[in-house]
Amino acid sequence: MSLFRTASAKDYSFNPESGFWELSFDSRPVRGTRCDDPELGAIQYNEARANFKAKVKDSVKPAHVHEFVELVKWAIDSGDLAQRKIVLEMLQAKSSDDYSEIKGRALRIIPSHFDFAYYWTDKKAQRFRVPVELRQELIALIQES
Repeated sequence: MSLFRTASAKDYSFNPESGFWELSFDSRPVRGTRCDDPELGAIQYNEARANFKAKVKDSVKPAHVHEFVELVKWAIDSGDLAQRKIVLEMLQAKSSDDYSEIKGRALRIIPSHFDFAYYWTDKKAQRFRVPVELRQELIALIQES
């Protein structure tokens, strides 16, 4: 559970240059950090932070995928053409050097929760264990596009 500091009217000081009350502990452009009335500013700031915290809590981060075959299945089911092509390139890489070059490009194309599946662990053995049927399905999808 993440906590955030709440604001009260005592946390504001008047800035004669800007003509606003400014929150002493947060200068980011968050609603309520600069205001005409410190009481209202504190309410706005606390509501804005609570809304942000609720959105962060509700956001779903996909779990990291560790198996190369899962990356291939994702590419078939959900990947776009560029993603499918780079996965196929990884499957067909002729050498470790070729694979290293391809996985470097893949970092910009494949969602980050797949990094473990092809980048951070030894994938040479895993990519060779992808069933022929999945390889053929991936190739067929690319050719259809």
